[in-house]
Amino acid sequence: MHRHALTRSGASVVLTVTLAATLVPLSGTVAYAADDPAAEVVIPAPIRYQPRADTVQEAGADGFLHLREGTTGTLWTRYATGETTPLTATGDGYGGMRAALDPETPGVPRTVSISALGTTGVRKVEVPEGATWTKGFTADSVLVSRPAVDGSPAGLGVVRMADGKPVERPVTGLPEGATLREGDAAYHRTTKGAVLYLTTPDGAAGKEYLLDYETAELRELPGPADVDVIQFGDRHLLDGNGGDAPNDIRTVPRDDPMATPVVTKLPSPPYGYKAAPVWPTVIGDWIVFGWSPDSTVTTQPGVRLDAVPVGGGAPRSLLRYSSARPRVAPDGSLLVTGGADATDWAVRRIGLGADGVLRVAKVVDVPAASTTVDGLTLGAGVLHYRPTSDGPPSPGLYRHLLSITGTPTADRRVLVRGLPTLVDALVPLGNGEAAHQTNTSVIGGLSGEHADGMYGRLSGGSGRYVVSGTATTQYVGDLQRQFGTRSFSGKAASAVWGTTVWLSDPANPSTVSWYDVKTKATSPALAIGSGCTPDELQAVGRWIYWSCAQGAKAGVWDQKTRVSTPVPSGETQLGDGFLVREDKAAGKLTLTDFHTGDPAAVTTTDFASVPAGADWSVDKFGGHVAFTDAEERIHIKPVTVPRSPIGVIEERQDTTVLNVANGGDRGWHGSWQLSRPALRTSIEFRNPAGTAVAGWSSADRYGAQSSMAWDGRGSDGAFVPAGHYTWTLKADPGDGSGPRAVRTGTIQVADVHLPFRDYDGDGTGELFSRSGGGLSAHEPVKATSTTSSGWTGVNHVVPFGDLDNDGCNDALTRTTTGDLYRHSAKCAGVPGPTSPKAKIGAGFNAFDALLNPGDMTGDGRPDLLARQRSTGDLYLYADNRAGGVRAGVKIAGKWDGLTLIGAGDLDGDGHADLLARDAGGELWRYRSTGTGAFLARVLVFGDWGAGRDAIIGAGDIDGDGKNDLVSRDTNGKLLRNSGNGQGSFGPTVQIGSGWGAYGALH
Repeated sequence: MHRHALTRSGASVVLTVTLAATLVPLSGTVAYAADDPAAEVVIPAPIRYQPRADTVQEAGADGFLHLREGTTGTLWTRYATGETTPLTATGDGYGGMRAALDPETPGVPRTVSISALGTTGVRKVEVPEGATWTKGFTADSVLVSRPAVDGSPAGLGVVRMADGKPVERPVTGLPEGATLREGDAAYHRTTKGAVLYLTTPDGAAGKEYLLDYETAELRELPGPADVDVIQFGDRHLLDGNGGDAPNDIRTVPRDDPMATPVVTKLPSPPYGYKAAPVWPTVIGDWIVFGWSPDSTVTTQPGVRLDAVPVGGGAPRSLLRYSSARPRVAPDGSLLVTGGADATDWAVRRIGLGADGVLRVAKVVDVPAASTTVDGLTLGAGVLHYRPTSDGPPSPGLYRHLLSITGTPTADRRVLVRGLPTLVDALVPLGNGEAAHQTNTSVIGGLSGEHADGMYGRLSGGSGRYVVSGTATTQYVGDLQRQFGTRSFSGKAASAVWGTTVWLSDPANPSTVSWYDVKTKATSPALAIGSGCTPDELQAVGRWIYWSCAQGAKAGVWDQKTRVSTPVPSGETQLGDGFLVREDKAAGKLTLTDFHTGDPAAVTTTDFASVPAGADWSVDKFGGHVAFTDAEERIHIKPVTVPRSPIGVIEERQDTTVLNVANGGDRGWHGSWQLSRPALRTSIEFRNPAGTAVAGWSSADRYGAQSSMAWDGRGSDGAFVPAGHYTWTLKADPGDGSGPRAVRTGTIQVADVHLPFRDYDGDGTGELFSRSGGGLSAHEPVKATSTTSSGWTGVNHVVPFGDLDNDGCNDALTRTTTGDLYRHSAKCAGVPGPTSPKAKIGAGFNAFDALLNPGDMTGDGRPDLLARQRSTGDLYLYADNRAGGVRAGVKIAGKWDGLTLIGAGDLDGDGHADLLARDAGGELWRYRSTGTGAFLARVLVFGDWGAGRDAIIGAGDIDGDGKNDLVSRDTNGKLLRNSGNGQGSFGPTVQIGSGWGAYGALH
C-alpha cells in the first residue's frame, strides 16, 4: 500500500461457526500438511468492475458491426468463426447489407449493386426501364416505383434477376391513384419490409403503408397519433405511444396494422430499478425490455433485460446486465451485449426456440478490461486493493482469499462500490477485512462498522482496533463502538497489535509506552535506545519498529530482549521477525531478517525486483509479501524467516451462562483473533470430571479470526448437565508442528437438565434443611443458602430430579396425611410452598424412608425409592415421563435396620447408586443395573459414621464433577467425603460448624 505511503467425536453435537465447517474427529496428534511454502503466486492484473464497452451497431446475416472500447473505428465480427477485423461501413444500407445505384451509362440499363458487409461479392439487380429505385432492397431484390404515364396507373414492384434478366413482381394493395412522390424513398427499412408514404392526385393528405417483401403486399398503417410504429417485428409492430401507465407497452399485429392495439402491462420493476422500462423490442410473440438501475445503484454495469409475452404473462429473465438496445438481425433474432459481470461480458443472441420460447446464446466474448492496482494491502492471507480506473462514479474495493501459503483459493470479489476517492490508505485488520479512512471516520469491512473522531492519518489496525494521528495527537478507535475513540495528546506516533496501543512521547525521547484498550492499563516509559522521538511506529508481536526524522533513522525494539537493532530506514513495513524496505533507486525490495533478536545476526538481502511506482504490502499477520509488477500483476511471495508461535492477540467470549434449554437462545459464542492464520482450528469442551463432551474442528479459514458457538449438546445429542465446563482452543499453523493449544477458559452451563441435587444451575449440589416452617437449600462450600417459609403439614422432603420436564430439578414432599406432592422449581434455588405443585401419590405414610438415588431404570429420568415401615421391603417408583411416578414395584425385601442414602451416579456409568449404613457402622454401595435392580453390595467404609446424625448424598458440592457425601455429627460439624468418581470417597473433611441449628437435613 505504498502508492499512498502507506469434532468432536460423535455425530450430534451442534456447533456453529462464521464459516461453513467440516466435522471431523478431534486429534491432538495429527499434523496437517501445508501447501508448498516456497511457491510464489502471480495473480493477473485486476479486472475492471465496469465491463469493456462493446456496442452492436448493426446485425447482419453472417456477422455484426460494432464499436469496442480500446480499438479505433468499427469492427466486423463473423458469427461462424468469431473472427474480428476492422471495417469502415460506408454507403446506404441496413441488416449487414449495403446497396448503391450504379453510375449511369448511356445505352446500358441502370443497376443496383448489393453487397454484404465483410465480403467482396456483389449482386447486381437491373432497374427496369421507366422505373425508379426507392432505396428499398433485400439481399437479392430491389423495390422500384413507376409514375402514372399516358393513363397508366402508378405502380410499385419487387425486382429480382432470373436468367440474367429482371423479373418484376407487382406490389398489391396499392390504393387507386396513389403514388410515391418523386424524390421520396422507402424508410423504416428492414430485410423483411419497408414503409412507404403514398399520396393521391386530389392532394389529400398522404398515408403510410407497410410493404412486405415476401408477399409483395401493401398494408395501410394507422396515423402516428394513433399508432407510432417504432419497430417492425415479424409478428407485431411496436407502438411508441405506449399506454396509460409507465410500464404499458402497445403493439398491433403485423398482418392487421389497423386492428385495435394490444396493451401489455409489464410487471412492477424489481427493487432498485426505475419504474419505466427502456429499450422495448419485439421478437416473435415476446416483448423484450430493460430495467434501468435507479440512483442508488448507478454503479451497476448495465440494464437488466427481461421479456414478457405480448398481451401479458409470466416474465422471463434474459440478462442480468446489458449495455445497449438490442439490434434486430435479418432472421428476426436480437443481438445485445451483456452478462453477469465484467468476466462474463459477451455479445449474445436472443432467439426463438422451436417451442416459441426465448433462448439466449453467446455469440462472442468481450474481453474484460484490466486496470491498475491501488491501495494494495495483504493481511492474514486476505488481499485487498482498489482498481484506479473502474468506471463511474468511483472505484470499488476488491478482495482475494488466499491460503496461508499464498495460493489463491477464491476468485476476485467486488466488495464495496463507490469507495471514496480521497481514501488515503487501506489497512489490513487481520480478521479478513481492511479498513479505510474518509474524513474523520475509519470504516472497517462490509458491515459498516466504523470509528468516528479519527483525525490525522490512518496508520494501523488490528482486529476491531485502529489508530491514526497527527504530529501532536494520536487516536485509537474501536470499530465496534462508533463513538469509542480515545485520544492521546502530546504523542507523536502510534501503532496497535491486538489490544495494545504503542505510543511515543516527545516529552520522553528514546522511549515508548503502551496502553491496553480493554483493561485501560498503561505502562511507564520504556527505553528503546532510539536516541530520538519516533515519529513512526509499527507493531507485530514482540517487535516494535520505530523511525525518527521521517525515516532518516530506524530500528526494531525487541520486547523480549529489550534491545533495539538498527535497520535500514526509508519506506518500510514490519513483519514477524523481518522488515521489508523499498529501494526505489535500485528498483527492488530488500528484506532484513532479525528474528533471532541478536543484533549481530541481522542480515539484509534482495527480496524482489519492482518497477517504479509499484504497490506492495507485507502481511504482518502472516509470512508473505505482495507486490505489483510492470504489467500490474500481483505477486504473492512467501518469506522464509521463522515466525513466532501462533497465539491469540484479542478475544471475546461468553464466560458465565449458556441458557439453551426449553427454547432458550442464549448459546455460547466465542471469537478469537489469532496472530496469524491457522491451517485448522479446533475447540473442545470438557466437563468438571475432565471428560470431553463436545468439540469441533475445521480447515475453513478466513483471515486469522476464528468464531464459534455451542448450543450445549453433548456427543449423544442431548443437553449436557449444568455445571462448569472447560474449553480449549487449538490452532494448527500449517508448518508441520501440528495443533497447539492457544487459549483455554471456562463456561457455566445453566438451565439444562441440572446435575444431581443442583437447584440453582451452578453445577453444584444443594443440601436441604428443614426447621419449623422453613425449607432451605445450602451450598456449604460457597456458604450460601436460599430459604422459603410457610411449609406446614409436611413431614418429609425429598430433593428430586426433573419430573415436569422444564429442565429444573424438583422437590417431593409428603404431607402428614401421607399424600405425595411434586413441587416445581425454576432453577433459582429451593421452591416455595406456593410454587406450582401436583399431587402424584397417596398412602406414603406407610414408608419410613423416601429417597431419590438418581436414574435406576436407564431412561435418563430420576426415580423414587421407598421402604415399607412394616416389612422393610424396598419399592421402586419409576418416573412416568408425565410429571409423576408409576405404581410402586417391590425390588427387594428385609431392608429394615439400614440407613439408606440416595447418592446419584458415583462411578460414572450413568446409573444410580444407593448407599446403606448398617447397624455395625459399615457403609455399603449398591450399584444399579439400569434395569430397576441392584448388583451385589460393595463395602465402601468399615466401622464408619459413628456420632453422625445425618448422612446425605448431596451431589457435587466441591465442583469437581463427582458426587460427594455430606454428613453432620452430633456436635453440629458438617463433614464432607469427596467422591472419587469410581464408587468411593476420599477422607473426611470438616466444611462447617453450627449445623445442629438447621434441624432435619435432606
